[in-house]
Formats: sequence, structure tokens, C-alpha cells
Amino acid sequence: MLGGLAGCVCIATGLVFFVEKRKRQHARTGSGGIRWVDALATTAITGTLIATAAILVANRVLPEDLPRRGDWEERVFWFAWLAALLHAAWRGAPVAQARLSPAWREQCWALAALCVAAPLLNWLTTGDHLLKTVAERYWPVAGLDLALLSVAALAVHAARRLRRAERGSVAAARAQDDTLEAAHA
Repeated sequence: MLGGLAGCVCIATGLVFFVEKRKRQHARTGSGGIRWVDALATTAITGTLIATAAILVANRVLPEDLPRRGDWEERVFWFAWLAALLHAAWRGAPVAQARLSPAWREQCWALAALCVAAPLLNWLTTGDHLLKTVAERYWPVAGLDLALLSVAALAVHAARRLRRAERGSVAAARAQDDTLEAAHA
């Protein structure tokens, strides 16, 4: 399991580096298609996680007697993924700036919120909270709750690091603009 997770992290990291490198290249040429590529990359990583967490939340929120409940859960997954794509396209960094998109950070915060909401909603709807499930050795529920809370913690950590990276890229862009203005003056 840890090997699979490490592989996913490697793939996601490689995708981010690939897109960011191409974004800088496209910024120099003025090509606009990279904004959608960046949005798709963001959605492929954080959007898929958001959609997965959303289906767990929907499982606790949708009425038990809802006809075709499974279909509604599936719709929630696709709606959450589409919302993440539209958000990433809307909040993507302008190509001319070639900086890290704020959508990454914002979607990490959304993921963290959903990953905390799912165990809380499970507790409210079933009475199965983490302390109870661990004490009773009810590992399927305890394991999922622990995994969700771990993902939430990682998402918060990533969001904070992304914020620092955004500030650094903005500062670097301002310094570059100042240098260009001084050269033209």
C-alpha cells in the first residue's frame, strides 16, 4: 500500500514539474493553451481527491431511502470533479505571469475540509467516532477515518507550502518587473 501511495506521489510531483516547466516556456511564447493544461493537471490530482472525498460525504448526507442512491453518489463524484476543473480553469495563473496557480492551494484546502467532514458526518449519522471504532477494533471504519484525517493533514501542509511558493513566485515576478523597468528607464 505504501509503495502504491509513494508511486502516486511521484506521478503527481512529476506532473506538477512538467506543467510548470511548460508553463514558463509558453509564457515566453505567449501561447494560451497552457492555462487549460494547468487546469487539467490540477484537476487530475487535487480534483480527483476532492471528488473521492465528496462521494464519502454524499454517502453520509444522502437519505438512505433515496431511489437510485448509488447513482446520486456517482453524480456527486462527477459534479465535484467538474467543479474542481472549472475552479482550476477560473483561478489558474495568467500565462504571461507563469507562476503557480492559486487553484492548487485552494483545492488543497477544499480537500482538507472534505476529509475532516466525512468522519464527522459518519460520527453524527452512525455514532461511530474514531475513539469508539479504535477501542472496539472496528478497523474498516477506524482505518478509513484515520486515512481521511491523514490526508486532511497532508492537504493542509501542502496548502501552506503552496502559499509560501506563491509568495515567492510573486516576489520573483515583481523583482523581474523592477529589473525590466530599470533597464528601460
